[in-house]
Amino acid sequence: MPHVTGARGTQGRGWRIRGLVIVLAGGLLAGCAGTSSSSGASEVAITDESLETVQGNLCAVTGHATNIGNLTVSVTIAYEARNATGVVIGASSASFEIAPFSNFDFRNGKGNQNGQPSSGVFSNGLACAGISSFKRTHVDVTHS
Repeated sequence: MPHVTGARGTQGRGWRIRGLVIVLAGGLLAGCAGTSSSSGASEVAITDESLETVQGNLCAVTGHATNIGNLTVSVTIAYEARNATGVVIGASSASFEIAPFSNFDFRNGKGNQNGQPSSGVFSNGLACAGISSFKRTHVDVTHS
């Protein structure tokens, strides 16, 4: 039997294709743990954050950032370190640029666009062993 394509036949197929795109995009986003911040035509997802011991037995945050927008962005992230009772015992920040539609793995040993560590050590000379938990307190995304 020949395949007949009329106005009615293509309309149903168009909805199925759009539905598939929405499902695939939703599936990709559902697989991302973390949060995102947006600014204009850019959106940055921050994932895989963890603590790492760096030179001098100090502690810094390492993580993964994805820019799903079409503009280069500057990202600054603020963190708090907490002890076992939840009291803030130190602060740290990460600062870097991400090109459009790109990823950036930030850590103390990887430089940013200014040649500085993309993730700084926690204040008060904290070692990772002295930190019970850490919390992201602020994310700032601006167009470069």
